[in-house]
Amino acid sequence: MITVAVLLCAACSGGISSYEDAIEAQAGIMEEMVTLLEGVTDKDSAADAASEIEALGNRLGEIAVQVKDLPQPTMEEMQEIAKKQSMKRKDFQQKAVPQMMKLAEYKALSDAWTRAMFNVK
Repeated sequence: MITVAVLLCAACSGGISSYEDAIEAQAGIMEEMVTLLEGVTDKDSAADAASEIEALGNRLGEIAVQVKDLPQPTMEEMQEIAKKQSMKRKDFQQKAVPQMMKLAEYKALSDAWTRAMFNVK
């Protein structure tokens, strides 16, 4: 959880200075979103989580804007980033998949998630 907080702070403070920084910050935010989903047990907790998910989606959007100003990484750099992120991505998917079912169960979550992911464009 501390890692997520550090990444979020880096994103907040404009600490995105490389493509790798952006990937790490986005991954941290996605982890936080899944953690919010883990806490959803009923309609009220879904509504609470929905507003937080939307706020995190705004953070994703801010990172996406910052990435546009960064130099494009080389193919070699992209391969290195992908290699570093591979295990993290697998762990994240195992944690995220069961929680994603809650999007189908609670409309407020589904709507918030859709809006949050729209910000990444």
